[in-house]
Amino acid sequence: MNPRQSPLWLVLATFLILSMTLAACGGGQAEIKVGAPLPLTGPYASDGEQMLKALQMAVDEQNAKGGLLGRKLKLVTGDVGALEAEKIKAVGERLIGEKVDVVITGYADSGVDARVFGEYDMPFLHADAMTLDTEVVASDPVKYGNVFQYCPSEVSYGIDAAANLFLMGQKMGWQEPNKKIAIIKVDYSYNILAADKFAELVKGQGYEIVVDEVTQFGVVEWGPILSKIDEAQPAYVTFWNLDPTDAARFMVQFSEKFGEKGLNALVFMQFTPSIPEFLELAGKAAEGLLWTASINPVGAGVEDYKQRWIAKYNEEPKSIYAYVTRDGFDIWVTAVEKAGCVDCYDKVIQNIRNTTFSGLAGVHVFTTTDQQSKYGADFIPTLWYQIWDGQNLVVGPTRYEKALPQLPPWIK
Repeated sequence: MNPRQSPLWLVLATFLILSMTLAACGGGQAEIKVGAPLPLTGPYASDGEQMLKALQMAVDEQNAKGGLLGRKLKLVTGDVGALEAEKIKAVGERLIGEKVDVVITGYADSGVDARVFGEYDMPFLHADAMTLDTEVVASDPVKYGNVFQYCPSEVSYGIDAAANLFLMGQKMGWQEPNKKIAIIKVDYSYNILAADKFAELVKGQGYEIVVDEVTQFGVVEWGPILSKIDEAQPAYVTFWNLDPTDAARFMVQFSEKFGEKGLNALVFMQFTPSIPEFLELAGKAAEGLLWTASINPVGAGVEDYKQRWIAKYNEEPKSIYAYVTRDGFDIWVTAVEKAGCVDCYDKVIQNIRNTTFSGLAGVHVFTTTDQQSKYGADFIPTLWYQIWDGQNLVVGPTRYEKALPQLPPWIK
């Protein structure tokens, strides 16, 4: 028989032609690329590593379920280093060149990322916690309507600290010796805006700012500022600096100065102790330190997620962003599934905008003016921590606390 007349040959030839046609058209099965600008080197690399692991685990788990709308996902990363504007722009150009369908990060902030990714159509989800980003959205909701911050902005730190720092002392059974406060802040919007809101609110409560220092990143010697604290003897020392190396050096030198002689004051920091590198560098000098985070693993699925993480990576999550970054991914996936398409960006964005999503960090509902997750006990709560025995123990609010705050070792 002539092979050209064989039914089997005809079937195979037809299948080959169809396969080539589908491949040329994408066949609806092309990979969905998830862009991820992350701080993989520099001072925030220990956080960036956790973000990367969170997104890789998310992609792997989604692919194990058959992908998204039947298509496999691929993670495409870019290193934004120490959050320099030029690196963020360069990474943005590369990710866009890769034709990603979404951009997700824990943080890639300098106020630049919202403008970089807001120039395009695909959704951009970040947890920068920066007013510089949300102001961009508020300034032009149409142009930057694809940008979402799945956490509250940094100002919430100042509001919460002014409301709860003094209560921590009361829970310890400690009586503040005076109404004096020291504020040490780095010249960076994330820290400045939070510290300034705190100062504004506590002044209204009758407190006096007796030390008010603005520094640059990279301070090596904290002695001069510590001497001012020693002279002023404030009841509260507050430190607002995102760099974990700066923060760790401050606590080490604070401990050297006041560990033996003592200082009748509580010490508070904004977020930075959550970065894994901080505890590695500060060691025992961090014992007794109070700090807060405006986004935390408090959702119903946290324990299950933790166990899956351990099974995959043979270690526990080391950072808040190991959990939180997953929320950004899941919010996007849910929006795509509801839309029934990946690159119908307007539909996906509208679904994100209208979401009420119960995630690992709480309940995400985006504000209408600037598209950030709402702050508060019923939405995304701020948690208070105190460091003891090298562990970050939750000491507030009451509904989340795992331990009671204790007097730090430098209060004699």
